[in-house]
Amino acid sequence: MKGMIGALMTAGALLAVTIGCGNIVVSSNIQAESSISADVRSSSDSEYKYTVHDVKNLQDFILAKENEEELTGKPYDLNGDDRWDVFDLCIMKNEVFSASETDRNTLVIYFSRTGNTQKIAEYLIELTDADGYVIEAAVPYSDADIRYQDDNCRANKEQNDKTVRPEIADPIPSIDSYDTIFLGYPIWWGQEPRIIDTFLESYDFSDKTVIPFCTSGSSGIAASEKNIAALVPVGNQLVGRRFSASATKDDVKEWVDILPLNNDKSEMKLLISVNGQELTASLADSTAAKELAEKLKAEPVTVTLNEYGGFEKVGKLPWALTKSDTSIETEPCDIMLYQGDQMTIFYNSNSWSYTSLGHIENTAQDELKAILGEGNATVTLSVK
Repeated sequence: MKGMIGALMTAGALLAVTIGCGNIVVSSNIQAESSISADVRSSSDSEYKYTVHDVKNLQDFILAKENEEELTGKPYDLNGDDRWDVFDLCIMKNEVFSASETDRNTLVIYFSRTGNTQKIAEYLIELTDADGYVIEAAVPYSDADIRYQDDNCRANKEQNDKTVRPEIADPIPSIDSYDTIFLGYPIWWGQEPRIIDTFLESYDFSDKTVIPFCTSGSSGIAASEKNIAALVPVGNQLVGRRFSASATKDDVKEWVDILPLNNDKSEMKLLISVNGQELTASLADSTAAKELAEKLKAEPVTVTLNEYGGFEKVGKLPWALTKSDTSIETEPCDIMLYQGDQMTIFYNSNSWSYTSLGHIENTAQDELKAILGEGNATVTLSVK
């Protein structure tokens, strides 16, 4: 059953709850209800979409388990009795199960120690109507464990040994019912945490579309993407995206909009011929990208791109396109419209105001930089 994420639904072992939801029996050694000092909000206060992560939050609260996430203001009082208890958990589970019985085939999986990756994952779940699963370590990482200035801290030792595989608490039983997997993690010393390797080696991704995403202070995602591709067979690994701690929902949407996720979106691709090689790019969901495609349907165009700033190639188009500029932190392989009539291909990152045109697919950062070459580049644009 899609969405039945057993790793977060093990209340049979943790809470003796019979869910009908007509009858609820609570084990005598479990506190059935708990008063909270947090602001209790009823589910009627907002159109809140509950996820398996919310189920785990409420379950941990009822069990008086420590939870690093701030729960103040969460709308977990589903039956309106001004407290959070197993009755609310029952209602929430039924709502999550019911939503998961739909034809959703996307799963957002993430590991987040400080909450930065969790924030991006929650945006993705909302934007893609996906299910979610949180990778949690059987032995949780403490603040001391990730104190990178300490050479002997746990994270440093693990990252220095590629054979380490930290155990996962409550592994998800199966990912078989999902076609598309978003995989999120923080960057630790330029790479994915070893617990991500544990997860990857635990399941079959040979027929899945896997889309990595990460958060970091400055390091990119390219090294971790290479590690993922080398570690296990993946059906189709799309180019991922790095986000900063300050990334917004709009930043995530900008990325999601150019991903080839929905079959009802245009399948037209942008072809970029450069230095004897042909790159394929997905088109963004922007007016400028649609205009570009229409113009290229008539005939291909050749553009000279000039090297600029050590992070991009930029050149003037033969016509202006409609701008919808927003402040964007670009990633390698992004294609942007600059000042309405210039096209920029990024082989590194930059922050400025651009309009998205598309994203080059299945090409790593260093590969793209090598293809574009040193100095100026002449490219021919067409569509298929």
